[in-house]
Amino acid sequence: MAGKYKKLPQIMFIDNDEHIRDSLKVFFDSSHMDLLIFQSASEGLNALKYQKINMVISDYFLSDMNGIEFLNLVAKNDPGITRILMATIVNDELKLEILKAGIDRFIEKPLTITSLDIIINELIK
Repeated sequence: MAGKYKKLPQIMFIDNDEHIRDSLKVFFDSSHMDLLIFQSASEGLNALKYQKINMVISDYFLSDMNGIEFLNLVAKNDPGITRILMATIVNDELKLEILKAGIDRFIEKPLTITSLDIIINELIK
């Protein structure tokens, strides 16, 4: 019977803002996804050693490195992971960095939980 149940997508979310992490926990708790939430890039990189992750969503501003550096390390460890970057401040230099890094999607903050859910569902399919 194990074959009948589809495994939930594993999504890693990295943001150093406690309020955002708490909101996501509440919303995605009853969701159709398995969301792992961390506050730093190093926590996320450590978890990648032990978890099979389908998608990583990272804020640009992290405590231990920027989100592009983090997502580049994620791709180095597992090139198949979908990578999404979020940031509040967007300039031409950041847009160029995002393009060079081959990040799958960029989301400008502030974001709503609903818009994040829609984007995740689009990219999982």
